[in-house]
Amino acid sequence: MLVHFIRIIIITVLILTLIFLPYMPGEYDASAITLSTMAQLLGFSSLLFVPIGIAWLIYEIVKQRKKKDGASNKTYHFAIAALIVSALVVLIPALGAFINHNPGLVIIILLIYILIISKILLKLKQIKNAASNRFNPTPYYLICIPIVVILIRFTFIDRATESSRNYAIKQSENYIRDIEAYYTTNGHYPKTLLSLYSDYDPAIRGIHRYHYELNGNAYNIYFEQFSNEPGISEIVMYNKLGEHEMTGHDMDLLELSHEEQNRQRGYHLVRDLPQKNWKYFWFD
Repeated sequence: MLVHFIRIIIITVLILTLIFLPYMPGEYDASAITLSTMAQLLGFSSLLFVPIGIAWLIYEIVKQRKKKDGASNKTYHFAIAALIVSALVVLIPALGAFINHNPGLVIIILLIYILIISKILLKLKQIKNAASNRFNPTPYYLICIPIVVILIRFTFIDRATESSRNYAIKQSENYIRDIEAYYTTNGHYPKTLLSLYSDYDPAIRGIHRYHYELNGNAYNIYFEQFSNEPGISEIVMYNKLGEHEMTGHDMDLLELSHEEQNRQRGYHLVRDLPQKNWKYFWFD
């Protein structure tokens, strides 16, 4: 049983690492958001295993107490039920990869799943044809991993989001300092800082780079933070004059007047941050 609990811990840690990967300090990793999305979907979908795992565990405990002979057939039935559910559990994260424009990753997931299932089916034949009173530890996997992953996810995801946001804001201090130094030297802010490579790094795996644009008598600096809310795009922005503006669609900027733009910027939430002159916007 010790070996099985070690395996459960390793699998749980691996899934949680993928979930929190975009919030970790380090170089930008384009795959971090996709992997985190998939891991979170896997965590949620794997809750489908829990009812099967609980029923299976009760059966295994009763089997041990009564020492039933020929009890393997019911074990086989529980295993088949878990196998059927596993198809849906895997399909949902694969769909997440597809939505994030990673069809190659979808193919890899399905191939790995088919390989694992083929090996499991061989073991199921052995279970079906052999009576055994030995305790089957599989229910622990079906119960512990989903519950622990989801509990830790909900407990720490807000803190992880806040921590990565604060870290990226802290990292922008040199960027802002150099922009202000440019103003002191030249009497105006740079028209653009569009470039192939960025020399100012947020140093968060899920945040690509800082963006700069002139805005009236000042400027906006913003970055996109991987949101802990499904379907939400979070834009974190600095403006020294408090004139933060962010629009959902570039067509609106081309076709609408400034007054019309202000009425339909596209975000449904905007909040001040503890750091001076920083806000964040939530877009659907």
